[in-house]
Amino acid sequence: KQWYQRRVAVGESVKAEFQSFSSVLQANCPESQKPVSSEMIKKAVKTVVQEEDRNKNLMIFGLSEQDNEELSTVVSEVFSAIGEKPRIEASRVGKLKPGKAVRPVKVTAASATIVNQILAKSRNLRATEKFKTVFISPDRSPEQRAKQRELVRDMKRLVTEQPDKLHFIRNGAIKSTDKTNKTAE
Repeated sequence: KQWYQRRVAVGESVKAEFQSFSSVLQANCPESQKPVSSEMIKKAVKTVVQEEDRNKNLMIFGLSEQDNEELSTVVSEVFSAIGEKPRIEASRVGKLKPGKAVRPVKVTAASATIVNQILAKSRNLRATEKFKTVFISPDRSPEQRAKQRELVRDMKRLVTEQPDKLHFIRNGAIKSTDKTNKTAE
């Protein structure tokens, strides 16, 4: 409901300011530049709104699925294991297919700050017995997911080629360290 209200509010603001913004841009841009169309502005605003919404989400992978599960309770247990107790909304993503892989959980928090705190502590799940196979990641766009998939594929190749080094992904790039030295290359 809040998401819908935000979307309506943003839509109304865009409609109200759209003509004035477009006219200012066209008046201040040199004639040699292509004029900004209303479709270009709509697309840019839509992208920004989607990115803002995505910043308040994160994905949980590997969380076992039960019949009649109380998902919010299970997700709260995961967060408690890393010392966080945020207010969240959680839902499974995808269709339920018997015998198939466990569906990921999409979690929406109140702010991007809360999401960042959870992501910073998410590596601590490996130390817990109950959630050592649960992984938390940011909610990514389709383009970001494709890039991440490529990075993971390349990193797995490096792991087999250079088993004496520790490989990881940081800031969109593969980093390697000596397993004994722990200094990034």
